[in-house]
Amino acid sequence: MKYITVILMLLSLSLLMADPVIYPTTTLIENFGATWCGACQFALDGLDVIAAEVPPAEIIVSRLLTESGEYTTPEIDDRFGYYEVLGLPAVIFNGKVRVDGSGDGIADGSLYHAALNNYRYLGSPLKMLMPSFDPASGAISVSVELLNPAMSIQNASLIFYLVEDHISTELTNIVRDIVVQDLDLSYTGNAQVFNADFDVAPSWITGHLRALAFVQLENKAVLQSVSSLALPQNMVQAALPFDNNIQGEANVQYESPHFLIYNLGNADTFTRHIEVLSAPDDWYFNYCDADGNCYPGSIQIPFELGTGEYAEYDLNLAIGSDGTAIFNFVISSDNLGEYKIPFVYSTGTSNSDLVASPGLSVLRSYPNPFSSQLSFELESAKAGDAGNLELFNLKGQRVLSVSLGSLNQGMNSLELRTSELPNGVYFYKLSGSTQTGKILKIK
Repeated sequence: MKYITVILMLLSLSLLMADPVIYPTTTLIENFGATWCGACQFALDGLDVIAAEVPPAEIIVSRLLTESGEYTTPEIDDRFGYYEVLGLPAVIFNGKVRVDGSGDGIADGSLYHAALNNYRYLGSPLKMLMPSFDPASGAISVSVELLNPAMSIQNASLIFYLVEDHISTELTNIVRDIVVQDLDLSYTGNAQVFNADFDVAPSWITGHLRALAFVQLENKAVLQSVSSLALPQNMVQAALPFDNNIQGEANVQYESPHFLIYNLGNADTFTRHIEVLSAPDDWYFNYCDADGNCYPGSIQIPFELGTGEYAEYDLNLAIGSDGTAIFNFVISSDNLGEYKIPFVYSTGTSNSDLVASPGLSVLRSYPNPFSSQLSFELESAKAGDAGNLELFNLKGQRVLSVSLGSLNQGMNSLELRTSELPNGVYFYKLSGSTQTGKILKIK
């Protein structure tokens, strides 16, 4: 049985696990385009939005160009073929989530945000570091450690990109050279070091060169990536082994799997608490540490973490009546500012009794933000599927429910008039499904 303790004056000790099996994920973003592609500017604008809002340690952006003279090599074209990129632009997140085109949701970054959220905050079984990179000679060294003793990795690839930044006002993040090595990994308790050499042309500006490396599986999934860019002096990052959009039950005591907070910067004294943005009145938000001590979420608890250390926690929520809660697990310090891990907990019984088919999904909603009209693209695995699409406000109240009727197999479109909805944040959900999404209403 876990118990509640309140610590107001004393600093808590670092909560260190003996054998962590996950490490914060750095998401690889590969932007496929060409110098002659006018529509590719929309992708660049959208990725600039992401880069301005996301801490630099959480993403690595690279740009590959085809049919673009000196910026195209056979190895770069091989990457276009590997992903079967035909239309431009195409932006691929960790090898699996792909956003094509330059339509609504691209230039404002909203579709890229949705793609990034598949990986942001999730833990990876790999820890990667880059001990050395010499931009003058092209020599690079990367360490890869498999943290989970229950895993092994076969027939994967360790891929190195040499990237040149600030070639011109229009060209940055440009991949110049690619080296690929076969990779098999098993758990040893230690990191393995891999070396490679790029071909550096004399015309490239050495001070503008950086390197990145990533591990890619046979199914194209990128497990982890690392860059030669210097990290901020003060930074923390989460590693969650579960989806932070939680579909649960009402009238239960919910305990999440344990998650990790890594201090990847200087040693620091932090505080932690849960910030509730909206929730039913009869829900209570606590969390527990690795020793089973639990704390009221509203109280800021001080703790210390040295460089490279990590703390282990789990959510401990008292869920009352049906509804939806939106809250953040917040880590803060004078040096860091605030680092927030967003969570959503929704009870399934608050939705319509009409159950959506497992083969029914929302591909996208647009525009986002929206004003008087909101459109959805739905995909149905078979003809005749039915369900309800519902909108919930930040209080977890259902504000709109639309019967989908009998759908066609494949793509379906749905348009909603939303002029009467107040401005604010909403969540959409297919009844009977765990798929949700966040949208913003503005005038």
